[in-house]
Amino acid sequence: MNTIRANSLNEMQKLLSKKSTKLFLLASVLIPVLTKLLVNNLFLTDWMALPAENINFTLLDLFVTIFIPLFIFISATDLFTGERERGTLFQVRPISRMELFLSKVIAISIFNLIVLLLEWLAVMISSVVFDKVFNLTNIPSSLGAFIVSWLPLIVLTAFAVMVALLVQSSVLAISSMIGLYLIMMFIPYVLPSSLYLLPSTYLDWYMQWLSDVSLRWILQTVTYLCSSFALFFSVGYYMFNRKEA
Repeated sequence: MNTIRANSLNEMQKLLSKKSTKLFLLASVLIPVLTKLLVNNLFLTDWMALPAENINFTLLDLFVTIFIPLFIFISATDLFTGERERGTLFQVRPISRMELFLSKVIAISIFNLIVLLLEWLAVMISSVVFDKVFNLTNIPSSLGAFIVSWLPLIVLTAFAVMVALLVQSSVLAISSMIGLYLIMMFIPYVLPSSLYLLPSTYLDWYMQWLSDVSLRWILQTVTYLCSSFALFFSVGYYMFNRKEA
């Protein structure tokens, strides 16, 4: 466990040294603040007609469906395909391949959570500063929505890692991830029956938690997400373990 924790921190430092990671962290703070500023001070009447809480969840939807998936694809490509290209994927170190693989997945997942929490904090602070009416009772539901959004993003991380290990080129890897993600997003419009079979469908599952959610629905969804993660993680590790140093 200590080895995994230490190597996860090492992988996080790698990601943090990337300009793309710093850009996403900065965007997670600036986008909510700028959005609130524009809505409340530049008279964007269409959005001003919406309750402040609706705007907050619109921002969350923007992040969980566009910004964070893009961050996941870039990070998975860099930590797996990119390091394979540079010959640094299997450097001599006192760590097993399972620990190495797991620590990379953990590092990306933790940054997903950090981006979510930074966005939530920026949304709350900007709401206090810019919204004419701010209801403190909305804080628990808002924080809960941001946190539950982490689980489907972890599943998407495992999927991205699996794709990153299928190809040999970084350009092809990230292109494949984006292409497959777009296909998953648009397939339900053609085949509605496939809607709940796709992991991308659950990126906005926080909306279900804001209504009268049933225990049966929670168990079914969590079971599906955990099963999807186990599948992607297992296939990814199988390919990772078979790669030559």
